[in-house]
Amino acid sequence: MKSVILVSVLVTLSVVSCTRRQGSDIRTGALDVLVTESHLPLVQRLVADYGSVYPEAVITPRGTTTRAAFVDMINDSVHCVVVDRRMNDEERNAAAEGKLTVIETEIARDGLAVLVHPSNNLSSLSMETIRRILSGETGLWNSIPESKIKGVIELCLTGKNSGMYELLTRHFFKLEKEASLAAIATSQQGIIDYVAAHPEGIGIISYAAWRDTSRPGDQAGKRKVRMLDLVAPDGRGGEVAVQLNQRNIYDRTYPLTYSLFMYTSERTPGTAYGFSAFVAGDVGQRVFLYAGLVPKAMPYRTIQLTQEPM
Repeated sequence: MKSVILVSVLVTLSVVSCTRRQGSDIRTGALDVLVTESHLPLVQRLVADYGSVYPEAVITPRGTTTRAAFVDMINDSVHCVVVDRRMNDEERNAAAEGKLTVIETEIARDGLAVLVHPSNNLSSLSMETIRRILSGETGLWNSIPESKIKGVIELCLTGKNSGMYELLTRHFFKLEKEASLAAIATSQQGIIDYVAAHPEGIGIISYAAWRDTSRPGDQAGKRKVRMLDLVAPDGRGGEVAVQLNQRNIYDRTYPLTYSLFMYTSERTPGTAYGFSAFVAGDVGQRVFLYAGLVPKAMPYRTIQLTQEPM
């Protein structure tokens, strides 16, 4: 049934998808890049840096859902996507059936931030409590006494086609049914705004979205929510509250750590190949480092030591 649904979606998108012919030269070619909306500002920065090296290359990044990005790639409408999860078996099978060669490149690591309203007294949550909230097993705040909040837990996430939703329900917690949501946001900024306006709210966003400063108007909402620590094993048989930060993403002590991937599907090496190599290279990886994420390949600087003449 799933494959039938995917095929029908592909047929539909083939009618409305972009038909602009993509170039085949890394220096002057054209390329559309589909990106998860929470990581679009990062990719826009990468595109600007690539353009400074190859000013005649025309790369256009567009925000979308993870599912839609994969569908467009499998439909051969785009040749490059940047997403927050790996291709699943259904998508890989569809690509194989279409005789599409897809190259996967892990480019960075990110984390998922758990947000609550400032009136909520919680400082941390365990993974088990998050699972119970997602599944609907825990639906009232008074079942978490530390919160000092009463009423229904109002969970807000992005929709089922987003990578974040799939990471939570299929990767981290493997829920047997869909998440129990009070609200569905169209963007991760929408999650922040929802929690800021609802004392009983709780939301989950990417650390990239939390750190993003590309839209100054969004910063006010971030000041009206709080990020919780997550409880994790301390390596000595106990537990400790772990903050979401670059160091804890790097060493994976933060429990909701995940990878970002770039997929390319050019039949011959061209602009997508060049951009992918740039993102995976030293200059591209620094963009993730400075954004507070963890680059896949840690950039380094070579220092030439010379001896002064006697």
